[in-house]
Amino acid sequence: MEDKKTLFLRESSGLVREVSPWSSMFATFGLVTGGVPILILTWLFTAPGANWPLAFLLTLPPTLGMAYLFYLAGVAMPRAGGDYVFNSRAVHPLVGFVNYFGLFVGFGLSLGYYSYLGAQWFGYLFSGLGLAYNNQGFLNLGSWFSGTEGSIVVGLIIVIISAVLASVPRAQWRFVTGAGIITFLSTIIMFIALAQISPSTFAHALSTTTGIPNAYNQVISDATSNGLRFESPLYATFLAAPVIWYYYTWYNLPLSWAGEMKQVRKNVLYATVVSILIIAAYYTTFTFLNLHAFGSSFLTSWSYISNQGVNDTVYNNLQSIGDFTPFFAFIVTRSLPLFFIMFLALWLPNFYSNPPLVTGLVRYLFSWSFDRIMPEWMADVNETVRAPVKATLLVGAMGVLGLFLYAYNTPVSLVDVTVVFEIGYGVFALSTALMPYVRKNVYEGTFPNKNRVAGIPLVTIVGSLVFAFTLFLLAYTWNNPVLLPINPETILSLVIIYGAGIAIYAGSSLRAKKKGLDINVLFQEIPPE
Repeated sequence: MEDKKTLFLRESSGLVREVSPWSSMFATFGLVTGGVPILILTWLFTAPGANWPLAFLLTLPPTLGMAYLFYLAGVAMPRAGGDYVFNSRAVHPLVGFVNYFGLFVGFGLSLGYYSYLGAQWFGYLFSGLGLAYNNQGFLNLGSWFSGTEGSIVVGLIIVIISAVLASVPRAQWRFVTGAGIITFLSTIIMFIALAQISPSTFAHALSTTTGIPNAYNQVISDATSNGLRFESPLYATFLAAPVIWYYYTWYNLPLSWAGEMKQVRKNVLYATVVSILIIAAYYTTFTFLNLHAFGSSFLTSWSYISNQGVNDTVYNNLQSIGDFTPFFAFIVTRSLPLFFIMFLALWLPNFYSNPPLVTGLVRYLFSWSFDRIMPEWMADVNETVRAPVKATLLVGAMGVLGLFLYAYNTPVSLVDVTVVFEIGYGVFALSTALMPYVRKNVYEGTFPNKNRVAGIPLVTIVGSLVFAFTLFLLAYTWNNPVLLPINPETILSLVIIYGAGIAIYAGSSLRAKKKGLDINVLFQEIPPE
């Protein structure tokens, strides 16, 4: 058998443990919630009549179960790409790599997408100012930010800033912590403002702003007369589960920098379980306050009109602000400072989460390089900044590619992201459940919690339940016209993503054998710190 020291590229990763628990927690908040609040309002029509705050709470237990599995994985193997390292040692390295290669592609496309969205938010901001003050200059500026040219220009700036910050870890984590604090403070102000608004005051402001009498009820009437049907509350609440589960995803990414965490147990706990509890409270409060302020029937009808292309005079007048409810609050309060604070509360997480996303993607490349699946240079650590700068440049280039892909070929860039996350999390849950039986020696040697219930490992019970839940979500999502319409492009892209992962693994295994290394032996060991 090969000497353990010769299995990996070197005896230490070269990375520095300098990420605090607070930095990881704020990063998780931005990664999970960035861009999602507007998506929640945009997709209200997917479960018309739902008790959305209750739906968020009902979806919380399986999400916490998944977060618990990630917590155990991060504590067991706190390395660069920690969740991948764990998944590849839990059952079989091929399963772990192919699963995380799919997630890597999903995250990589999302880097371009959320950089693109960074410009769209400015489109909402300036369009809102233009509509409120009847100012054509602001309207033109909002149109430019929302258009392809403005979105690409701003998106490129965001990708570049993200890559630069990710190349200097110490500066990045200070930035994330500061931005996270600002986000929490501005969010509190936003929540207080929304609590002061009622549907009646908003309805009056909407008619005054648009010049259309009874504009509020006209929106609801046009939506229902064009096919919107409100389901029974209980049934609609359960219908909301798949989209809400998607809103909760991305909390695995902090495990990718687990090898750089201070106070690992506390850090991973903050980054997974504690973060999910905070995010659940945030989503529930945000949704409740928006429905309280503007009315559930109105917001659901507004989202239906937007997605179905219904011809509604009120929406046609305001379509440039989409589902950006800070504008709805603005026409009621007429407070410009409040409008900017609400914009900041929603835009900032979308922006400050991009550097940690770049870091997460880089650490996966880093860990694959250490496992001799990817080229060695991806694990090179710059001595000055103590970061894999070469891999960071590569991920930055991927972000630019994703940005242009979304700008010019949106269906391809988004077609499989939802289902890839469902598959990725489901495979991780199943692998964790099987680990005590399939890789008993690794489980016994690394696992932090070996509690049993009726003789069955607790992690097997939790993993099995979470896996069953993700199977349900996948069945619901498959061929859903909103979440994942199935067509030849969808099937082909899934085949390409997972087929490429299998091919890369097989090729790396052959190359390792030519060098006299057995990858199967390598994956019996944990990479060095």
